Amino acid sequence: MAATGQVGFALPAAVGSALPALASVWLLRRLSGGGPLLDDLGGLAKFFLVAVLAATTLGAGVGVAALAANGMLGEAGPLSVWLVWWLGDAMGVLVVAPPLLLLSGLRGGAGVGASWYRVAEALLLATGVALTLALLSTEALPPWLREAARPLMFLMVLWSALRFGQAGAAVTVLSIAAALVVVTAAGQGPFARGSFQASFAMLHAALFALSTTGLALGTVVAGQRRAAAAERLAREQAERALARLRATQDGLVRAEKMASLGRLVAGITHEVATPIGSALAAATRLGEETGHMATALATGTLRRDQTKDYLDATAQAARILQANMERAARLVESFKHVAVDRARQDRRRVELRGHVEEVVISLRPQIRKTPHLVLVEGAFRLEVDIFPDAVAQLVSNLVGNALRHAFPDGRSGTITVTVDSRPDGWVELRVSDDGQGIPPALRDRVFEPFFTTQRDDGGSGLGLYMAYTQVAGRLGGTLALERTGPDGTTFLACFPPESPDRPANETATADREPQPA
Repeated sequence: MAATGQVGFALPAAVGSALPALASVWLLRRLSGGGPLLDDLGGLAKFFLVAVLAATTLGAGVGVAALAANGMLGEAGPLSVWLVWWLGDAMGVLVVAPPLLLLSGLRGGAGVGASWYRVAEALLLATGVALTLALLSTEALPPWLREAARPLMFLMVLWSALRFGQAGAAVTVLSIAAALVVVTAAGQGPFARGSFQASFAMLHAALFALSTTGLALGTVVAGQRRAAAAERLAREQAERALARLRATQDGLVRAEKMASLGRLVAGITHEVATPIGSALAAATRLGEETGHMATALATGTLRRDQTKDYLDATAQAARILQANMERAARLVESFKHVAVDRARQDRRRVELRGHVEEVVISLRPQIRKTPHLVLVEGAFRLEVDIFPDAVAQLVSNLVGNALRHAFPDGRSGTITVTVDSRPDGWVELRVSDDGQGIPPALRDRVFEPFFTTQRDDGGSGLGLYMAYTQVAGRLGGTLALERTGPDGTTFLACFPPESPDRPANETATADREPQPA
């Protein structure tokens, strides 16, 4: 009968121990979705509810029922037996399961780095834990010293959680629990009481506080580390993307500059062809008249009036030749200055209005295609030490923008470029038109790169952006939309009379998000 009773108890007890464990594993896997179980406070709460509370409650209930069915409860009541059974199982799960789960994750590559100072800190922590346990379990020490060592347990767990995360806290709690179980079972240590049940009840309460505190704090620390790592990764990815964007932007800006220079060359070629053609026609006529004169002289038929006509034609041809050659020379000289200024990127001293006039002259081929008038006004003899190519790019882009956008209805208009100095010594360069103005919805976007309303007509959206980068990046100043409305638009560039020695990268100035005035 005794053997039958033991079998009748052992089988249900085994089922009661195995079934809750299997059920909790299945349920926890479902709840975690296949991810790390103790990855956050939500997963930790699920672990407590399912594995620590529910599974052990079921297992203790089945075990106590098996004891009662076989008459093995003795004098203790079922509730007392169940409580002791449940508390032992719960503490076993709470103390033993987390290190196993977390250390298996570390083998997969998770966790903290094993640098030498981390190893040294781990050894120092282990020494602190051993010293704390020695103080708690040495009966020869004064009682007040052993009692004072109790807070050290929490300090060791907090230290391990803050510095080594969940795994460090779990291993520390397991080490403390293993030592204190042995000490308490021997009737020693700070948790020893008059009875076995009372001693382990006190121990379990302390271990519960240690384990929950360590795991919760370690989970928070691990979450912060993951968030910091994710933020660092996102920042690195954003920086790489920004670097690629800037490289692309630089390439497009360079391409736009080359296209602008190409248009300048084509326009100047066409512009120079006009005076050269006139000079060629005058030279051709002069050659013809000279031929007639030579024939008359050779045949002896030269008359006085014929000589007078030849001299008049020669004088007229000379005037035409001189005027057109001078015009061509001025065009070539202006083109040379503007082209060299755009190709060179060094700082030099220039007379600002004269330089702006040369830039406008180089834009004549573009201006002649429109009915508009471009004027240059302002102070003479305004000497500045700047990057001439930056001013050339600025004026070209602002005037070109006005030619393309200010007068869409085909009516003629006037664009005025004005240079002046301020009382504080800075220089003002205004480009104004009497066109239709900029619509309110577009005013905050005029300096955005690649923003254009004429993309289908070949607009790149880089004109005003490049003008802004020249002023902010090369000239050390500002460019703003000073006014716009039905009576026209004015852009105002302000910069010091002496440009910075080290101009900022052109595309880097876009980080400052230019805002129109």
